[in-house]
Amino acid sequence: MKTSRRTTALRKLLALCDDLQRLRTRINDPELRRDTRSRLKRQARTKTQKLAADLAAYRFRGPLGDAIREAKLDSTHFLLLAILLQRHLRADSPALEGRALLANVFEGSFDVLAGIDLLHENGVLRASGLIELEEDDEFTDDVLDARFRISEEALIAFQDEVSGLVVEDQSRAADRSYESNRDFLIDLRILHNLCKHRADRVFQIDRWDRIRLGDSDPGRQLTRRIERHWQRMQRRLHENAESANFPAVRFCREHNLEREEIVIVVHLLFKELYEGNAYADAAELIRIVSPNERELLRNRSLMLETGRLRRHEILAIESMIEGRELTGEVHLADWVVNYLFGASPNDERIRADERLDWHLYLKKIEDTKSFYRDLEAN
Repeated sequence: MKTSRRTTALRKLLALCDDLQRLRTRINDPELRRDTRSRLKRQARTKTQKLAADLAAYRFRGPLGDAIREAKLDSTHFLLLAILLQRHLRADSPALEGRALLANVFEGSFDVLAGIDLLHENGVLRASGLIELEEDDEFTDDVLDARFRISEEALIAFQDEVSGLVVEDQSRAADRSYESNRDFLIDLRILHNLCKHRADRVFQIDRWDRIRLGDSDPGRQLTRRIERHWQRMQRRLHENAESANFPAVRFCREHNLEREEIVIVVHLLFKELYEGNAYADAAELIRIVSPNERELLRNRSLMLETGRLRRHEILAIESMIEGRELTGEVHLADWVVNYLFGASPNDERIRADERLDWHLYLKKIEDTKSFYRDLEAN
């Protein structure tokens, strides 16, 4: 499908969704005559069937298609997304109450009740991160009272689809080789930002003691994006043999770092660069690299004294309670920061050793005469 035809087809899909929303609004008017309501209901059913058929025939090729295929969305899910998209584009507030959202899709009370699961946190729309709760409503358990908005990811996916972006073209453009250590560090920062975004969605600190039903995985779609970005990074590294000599690449290879450990180092590195703050909470670092609560428990080992990051003296922890690493603040060793930004990896360590030797020597000498005697001898 050419870009122009693809754009036209998407415009028709969204126009159908707009028509259905207008029909539902008119149908719900209590002053409407019975025969008019019946006629509008027939029109709504016809348009709903057409939406399902057109959606099945439309060949999504951008990120929106990825999201629809991964989450296995049907025409009802798409209609809910389109309603929130219209709300975002046309209203002062992008959020819409769950009750009003479902009323724009279903006719009767029974259908609205049956459709509540579509807005549940375990439903595909929220689990995949396509729609989100308004921040003020995060403590609301009743989805009818809660307010929902389209997520930034879904909005960008719609924009990319309208512009005719093709995922394969995007991947090819992103797979060019790294030209410098700086390019690689910037890509690592993007990887970190995706992990941070996932952590903000999965681990809501003020709600950690709230009961969560089912096997909800709100970070699932972001985890897939993280994996795709990581694979692109590996392809870019293989495109240029010289990239093996980049300081950041050499650092990861020499210490045999796993992806989670790399992200922790990158967080500390750029936190200091952008904020002038070299410290981060150990618990925050564990959340950033964990896709879910199960992995959160496992990744605690990354902060232990036996973990690679501390064994190799890459980072240090200043714990509030001795032996309780997650109560502490973490910072990178000086030599790591210098190494990653391109300084010689041994410079800082040599200076530290020299200072230690000098200090031990001064403790051993008995008086100034022995000092000058050693000086003359050397």
